[in-house]
Amino acid sequence: MFHNKSAWFSSSVPQECRTFWMMEGGTMRCWKTADYLFSQDALCPDTIRIYSSRDHLFKNVTVFHSFFLSVCEKRKSFQSVCIGHYVLPPDSVQEGKCLGVCYFSLSNKDFFT
Repeated sequence: MFHNKSAWFSSSVPQECRTFWMMEGGTMRCWKTADYLFSQDALCPDTIRIYSSRDHLFKNVTVFHSFFLSVCEKRKSFQSVCIGHYVLPPDSVQEGKCLGVCYFSLSNKDFFT
């Protein structure tokens, strides 16, 4: 499913997600060279470092919630899952502290399945 794709995983992502990624042919890399960045917690220190990076500030990287992988596993496909629904914005955006941006709450797991 993830052949020729690479990912970085925050320490907040459960080991089961990493194992699933690898079992489906994906590789793991550092966040600067990975195709996908996954986190489960916008307040995790390693994820905050990415949000504070120039790459994120200049919109060169996007962090996705690891729920994406759970849904891919459930559907046995990643092509039928819209990854845009799994963008994990910084905490300040989730809390509505930034004007002009609206995201769905990632606390509602039913929305993503």
